[in-house]
Amino acid sequence: MAMRPETAQTDACAPAGRAPAAQAPMTALPELLTCEQCDAVYQRVRLSSGEQARCHRCGSVIGRGHRIGLQGIAALTVAATVTFVIALSQPVAHLHMGGVANATSLPQALVDTWNAGEPWIALLAAAVTVVFPALLLGLRLYVLLPLLGRDLPPGWRLALRGVQWASRWSMVEVLMLSAMVALVRLAGLANVTPDAGLFAFGALAIFLAALESAGLHRLWILAGDVRPGDPDA
Repeated sequence: MAMRPETAQTDACAPAGRAPAAQAPMTALPELLTCEQCDAVYQRVRLSSGEQARCHRCGSVIGRGHRIGLQGIAALTVAATVTFVIALSQPVAHLHMGGVANATSLPQALVDTWNAGEPWIALLAAAVTVVFPALLLGLRLYVLLPLLGRDLPPGWRLALRGVQWASRWSMVEVLMLSAMVALVRLAGLANVTPDAGLFAFGALAIFLAALESAGLHRLWILAGDVRPGDPDA
């Protein structure tokens, strides 16, 4: 299934001898959808469960239909947020070597990396494993909680665009892969035991993958049903 393409034409210049017309202010159009791969513009349509919308130009998937409803998306987001808090507050692993035991959480590991003289690595790791996931979940809750009550918060369109942007930089799954590689390599040098923080990050990666699979298309449709044509505050 492919969405209906929309075309727009603009005059590059005014005729000679005539003053150019004043430009109208830009207006947000939540009923339109842009392909992330080729920038083709389409009108949003409702998709049934199991349906996919593909771009006419490049064939990329730009929308999916899911059985999960608004309450399910909100439940996944809340569960991911709680899991994220647990993952940050609990140790990732216990290290036993030479009779000395040490347990480290992700925030403590970032601080240790900074103190070891690697501030840029610490900042980059903090951004993709803490800041952007927190922004992603916070913006989702900002829109979803009022939407459950058939209302929308101020700036909801900007918030949904922020969710799309933050999802590109949230790399919890990369953290999980790196942690597993590190644990395997350390196993030959010391006794390493995975702890609650590592399992929580694994669960968080699954929750975020489920939310990414559901996409934002359904949220845009549901938000448009609440306030069709409502200007963004």
